[in-house]
Amino acid sequence: MGSSLQALQDQYFFLTQNLSDMLAACETQAQRDALQAQYVTARRNFFNCINKTLHDDDPAAAALVQQMKTEQENLKKAVTDLSKIATVISVITDAVKVGTALASLAG
Repeated sequence: MGSSLQALQDQYFFLTQNLSDMLAACETQAQRDALQAQYVTARRNFFNCINKTLHDDDPAAAALVQQMKTEQENLKKAVTDLSKIATVISVITDAVKVGTALASLAG
């Protein structure tokens, strides 16, 4: 597995492992809906790229993989304080946007 697909997998698996706790921390249905929408997008990004080619030697892909690593660290930090679920959802949204950009490079 190349680094691009690995980054997408890491994001999806991390969100999967933490989804129950994050949903439980949501205070409103709107927050739950926003969180679930980002989770579905992360899942789609990963599964849509499994049988496609991501060129890890592409400078755009390499830059996005590096950005994904940074976003993954931000996610790990954010979920340590689920009392600030709005912030967690914002961090997830930013991270999933990078994942979507990376997945769009798959051919």
